[in-house]
Amino acid sequence: MSTLSPLGKIAFNAQALAKFVPAVVRSGIVGSEGGPVAAATLPGTLARYWFTTAREIEQGAAQNPHRNALIDDDGVLSYGQMRDQSKRLAKWFLEVQDREGLDELHIGVMARNGRGILLPMTAKGYAGSTLYLLNVGSSPEQILGCIEENNINVLLVDDEFADRIPTDYPGLTVGYAHTSQPHTDYPSVKEIVHAPDNGYKLPVWPKHGNIVLMSSGTTGIPKGILRPEPKLPLVLAGLLEKLPWRAGMTVQMSASMFHTWGWSATNIAFGARNTVVTQRHYDPRKVFEQIVNYKCDALVSSPIFFKQMLELEDNEKYDTSSLKFIASAGHALTPEIVRTMNDRFGPILANIYGSTELTLAAAASAEEVAADPTVAGHISSGTVLKLYDDNDQEVSQGSVGRIFLNNSTSLVGYSNPNTKLVKIGDLVEMGDLGYFDKQGRLHVLGRVDDMIIVGGENVYPASVSDILEPMPGIADLYAGGVDDEKTFARIAVWIVRSDDEAGRNLTADAVRDWVRDNLANHSIPRDVNFVDELPRNAVGKVVPRFLPESVRED
Repeated sequence: MSTLSPLGKIAFNAQALAKFVPAVVRSGIVGSEGGPVAAATLPGTLARYWFTTAREIEQGAAQNPHRNALIDDDGVLSYGQMRDQSKRLAKWFLEVQDREGLDELHIGVMARNGRGILLPMTAKGYAGSTLYLLNVGSSPEQILGCIEENNINVLLVDDEFADRIPTDYPGLTVGYAHTSQPHTDYPSVKEIVHAPDNGYKLPVWPKHGNIVLMSSGTTGIPKGILRPEPKLPLVLAGLLEKLPWRAGMTVQMSASMFHTWGWSATNIAFGARNTVVTQRHYDPRKVFEQIVNYKCDALVSSPIFFKQMLELEDNEKYDTSSLKFIASAGHALTPEIVRTMNDRFGPILANIYGSTELTLAAAASAEEVAADPTVAGHISSGTVLKLYDDNDQEVSQGSVGRIFLNNSTSLVGYSNPNTKLVKIGDLVEMGDLGYFDKQGRLHVLGRVDDMIIVGGENVYPASVSDILEPMPGIADLYAGGVDDEKTFARIAVWIVRSDDEAGRNLTADAVRDWVRDNLANHSIPRDVNFVDELPRNAVGKVVPRFLPESVRED
């Protein structure tokens, strides 16, 4: 860790381990379920599979093979069934490797939530390979670029993305992760896992390649973020200290599993021997129905999906009293989302802060979020997080700085060696600005490149969004910076009007007046753009480059 001596690193990790063990034990994740025989398998699975999805499924099958592991659009899989089907898929991977004469397996998966992504994710650990979780929003050109840049030699895609499969690409074996209808051109995961055993032997000690998550860039080749499978995820203690996540729960998982939040949360759920309930295409009504029908203990999702749930006019008719907690990540929570979520579900909304490159950084409990919706939380155990100014000097408590961190789940680099990390010592820049409050909790103000200077004053577009979000007549909005010849930069907003009288009567002047009444003059938007919808990517984030050009109103 940055600035720590070798002895200091040992002491730091020992402190993190001292938090990790009781947090895991308290959660019930490490327990005696399955009896002494199942408990005896624990050291072996850890040694062979580390903290991979394969280990979680293997241990779950040893402890309770008949417990439901997954409920998705295709039905139900127990832990025993997931283990057996994942091993059969892993043997198919080895068959392909032998048939094609491959030195290493580089498996790309482009699939939505469900067994289409989870079985390959688990098989990766059994076969010993590198796995690339491709963004479902990627274009055919981007997919081809990912294949070429990362030497992907096995590609599994949902059949809805069949038009993005490169045709006649040499050395590429293709299969369908999920199928909506019969196909004859490529084998499907469903066919593979139900076919007779091919006799291939899985390695006793698999070689654990990286799990590579791809950035959600809208142009160019998405960046491949190299992340090693952790041997001991000490950062998990920080999350378990803030969430009542316990063994044996049923978890509704709306977070996208090809993205860092969904991938990591799903592994935590399987590690806790939870039942994961999910759906391939997000439908807020179906989420409510799944919570009710399966008496879900937890909801793991993102703010954009929460907003869609609350927009259902009859959402109150669903009994969600079974929920013990709601975990949010992927986007920043806003005061309005926190208020409306707590009004609907009670004060059970917790916040997890991290990034695609650096996973978990901080966590805030539901009590902390209810008291202060802007808090990102306390820094997770096993994590060094510091704030630096533009001269790479560490800032004092209360001062705004660039966020840098490192822990055992941080990326080790990018698949393209020409993509450089911004580092100070061992710490990697997250690309966000933040500050620490007097309680040592992190607050995140937004992206470094989002902050603009208006007439010498720092303005964070997120602060304008937070103020405007509860304004009557606004259904959706985005705030960002635009050039200004007088002040060099100025705030602009893009607004989707609500379908009611307030929305029909909403004017640009009313928007500016609302901001003027709540923020300083330099935060008042120069441009107010009314649009039919905001361009969002596959995980719900607004893509600024696809916004219509801002129109100035003097």
